[in-house]
Amino acid sequence: MKDIWKYGRTGGEYAGKVLDDMLVSVPYTDQPPFEGIRADGEPLTIADQMFDPKLNQWIVLANTLDHNDLNNLKAMYEALEHENDNLKQLNAKIMLNDVAIKQENTALKEKADSLAQINSKMMLASLQNSKDISEIKEQLNPASKGGE
Repeated sequence: MKDIWKYGRTGGEYAGKVLDDMLVSVPYTDQPPFEGIRADGEPLTIADQMFDPKLNQWIVLANTLDHNDLNNLKAMYEALEHENDNLKQLNAKIMLNDVAIKQENTALKEKADSLAQINSKMMLASLQNSKDISEIKEQLNPASKGGE
C-alpha cells in the first residue's frame, strides 16, 4: 500500500492509502510533502507547500509574500470567474437578440417583397387605366383623333 495526498492551488491533505499498482492522477500524488522546520522556526506543514504536477514534486512557499501572491491570484481568479459568468450571460442575451433580429429581418424582407408585388400590380393597373382613359377619350371625341 502507498500513501497519497490530494493537492490544491496551495497546500493539500492526506487522502489515505491505495494499492501500490494503482495509478495516481490529478489532483492526487504519491509524492509526500516535505517535512522539516520553516525559516521562522515553526514546523513545515503541507499548507506551507504547493504541488507542481509537471515537476511531480512539492515546492515550499518560501515566505509570506509567496502566500500573499497566491492569495491575491486566488482572489483575482475568483473575480475573473465571476466576470466570465457575467460575460457568458451577456453573450447568451446577445445571441437571443441576434436570433430575434434575424427573425424580424426575415419578416421585414417578406413584407418588402409583398409591397414590391403590390407596387408592381398598381403600376400595371395605373398603366392599364391610362390606356382605358385614352380609349374612352378617343371614343368621346373622335374628331380630335385626326387632329382636325
